[in-house]
Amino acid sequence: MASVKVADIMSKNVLTVSPSTSLRDAAAVMLKRNVGCVVVMEDDKCVGILTERDFLRLFYERVDAEEPVEKYMSKNVITIRDSASVNEAKNIMVSQRIRHLPVIDYSNRLIGILSMRDVFERIQTVI
Repeated sequence: MASVKVADIMSKNVLTVSPSTSLRDAAAVMLKRNVGCVVVMEDDKCVGILTERDFLRLFYERVDAEEPVEKYMSKNVITIRDSASVNEAKNIMVSQRIRHLPVIDYSNRLIGILSMRDVFERIQTVI
């Protein structure tokens, strides 16, 4: 699996929203697309990420669904290059306790998303 690159298994169709998008609208598009996160983009730069775990916490805290995602997104986004190995991505996900890694190219452009599910599905095809 060390020779398999992130680019080989990442999802290329990344769901993105702007910082001003409401939590309600972000949740709605996540449900419609059946994805576990949205990447928050501003001026073609990845400025945040909001995941289903975040929504669970926000629901518990009874946060107003009309609030903008920028108020609750994770701002220190951990990314990975498309040329990195899947094993490296797995190690980052496990050590940082995250399930989604935005994938960037050498120009720091968002080109994909790698989920823990993508990694597990790849492992299943190898076993």
